[in-house]
Amino acid sequence: MANLFITNATGYIGSAVAEQFKARGYQVTALARTDKAVQQLEQRGYKAYRGDLRKPEEFVQAAKEADVIIHTAATNDKDFGTVDQAATEALLNALKGTDKTFVYTSGTWVLGSTGNIHADETTAANPIPVVAWRVELEKKVQEAKNYGVRSIVIRPTVVYGREGGLIASFYATAQKDGYARYIGEGQNHVSLVHIDDLANLYVIAVERAQAGSLLHASNDAPYTLKQIAELVATAGGLDGKVKSWPIEEARSIYGPAVDGFVLDQKIDSKKTRDALGWQLTAPSLVNELPVYERAYAGSAKK
Repeated sequence: MANLFITNATGYIGSAVAEQFKARGYQVTALARTDKAVQQLEQRGYKAYRGDLRKPEEFVQAAKEADVIIHTAATNDKDFGTVDQAATEALLNALKGTDKTFVYTSGTWVLGSTGNIHADETTAANPIPVVAWRVELEKKVQEAKNYGVRSIVIRPTVVYGREGGLIASFYATAQKDGYARYIGEGQNHVSLVHIDDLANLYVIAVERAQAGSLLHASNDAPYTLKQIAELVATAGGLDGKVKSWPIEEARSIYGPAVDGFVLDQKIDSKKTRDALGWQLTAPSLVNELPVYERAYAGSAKK
């Protein structure tokens, strides 16, 4: 039985990824910072490895003992970049010369706004400031193939499905306010990927991708941000009511991450699909909306 070490198996992406590897027969070990996380992991049939993402020395041994290592954890705070770089570099150093598989989770915000083109895996990076550090880190991960690490970078687009992700925040505020909000003018395009398709890509990448691969996870059917709000408002029984949220007001709550929400991105993943035989089988956004509606139906409407 192959062993997987994953840095987060309780978060949105990590939990789906761990689930798929467990279903494939992997023994899953996951990093756990708290007693609550340990309990959650053990309830799911995983082995918990106590440690803190901010202290790589606490978990590099778990990586050395695993066959496959997947990094999905993120602090999502002001220290995110510093912590992520230190953790990733520590894992790469621990795996040097082992030929083990290491998968790093990045994101398409490193491409900035893509304009009229459909950006693929060869498109030059043009990151927004909040993720500017990721460009060099992606390169370090890919270059690790030169010293004995089967390293892979996956860039998910906006993830939806299973009642989570950005769409969940649309629903939560819509049911509270009586309308769905979009940031700014809402004409920016948002590329999407279902959480189940994304998790499947991790499995396929581990099975088939070449060392140094850079993979895009997108369903190639972008909506504008305003269209997403309208779909949510319609499916949520709000008669399609939407309202613009000024960018600066949104930034006062979400900080610089708002720059990512208003990116105009059309992301292509055809190269990844062709290279790996990855197929999109999960529901489209429209077909997934009833899942969110059932989850949020009990929320108060104004």
